[in-house]
Amino acid sequence: MLPLYVNVADKRIVVFGGGEVAERKIRQILDTNGTEGKPDLEVYSLDFTPQIEELREKGELTCFQCDLCDSDLGKLLKDAFLVLVCTSDESLNTRILNEAAKFDALVNYRHEGDAFMSSVINKGGFLISISTEGKGPAMAKYMRETISQFIGAKEEKMLLIQASLRDHLKETIKEEERRHEILNRVLRDPECWAALDAPVEIAEGLIRRIISDKYA
Repeated sequence: MLPLYVNVADKRIVVFGGGEVAERKIRQILDTNGTEGKPDLEVYSLDFTPQIEELREKGELTCFQCDLCDSDLGKLLKDAFLVLVCTSDESLNTRILNEAAKFDALVNYRHEGDAFMSSVINKGGFLISISTEGKGPAMAKYMRETISQFIGAKEEKMLLIQASLRDHLKETIKEEERRHEILNRVLRDPECWAALDAPVEIAEGLIRRIISDKYA
């Protein structure tokens, strides 16, 4: 399995089912999509959770109330980038899966699809996905909660400063290997981490001074 981050801005995502499973996956898409643009989310179901209805009212997605058993699935699947199969009807899910195989779309459905949604940490500028390949969903959740504890205010500040330092060093140091070395040394320097007790603008100034004194 190859882990990838996919930009779904402006991509058509078709969701079959409007229950809690669909809601959880929709929220993950919306929460991790970033600022590039919104996906074109379409949800097809007889019923929708109150939360999905709320997202519809906010303009985050479009709901189509229909009986999928009597719907032209091929028409709904055409031009889809990603398909989420989330109904509670196993025979219907199998029909959708088989029909989706006729189209050039990624399909998320248990272990029978080709796109899998992992447990995700989206905190402090970090996006970290955790998967056990279906062996232990509870373990994936546990690892998400454990790792999340290590991302605090200092880590968020350091990420912002690293991005700024990277641009600054590109202007002052030609050798890419040397720039990487300095950035890595900053991450391993207790003095640089201690500087993060100050507001981010002051901390960056202190870290630049440390770089000039120690590593430039």
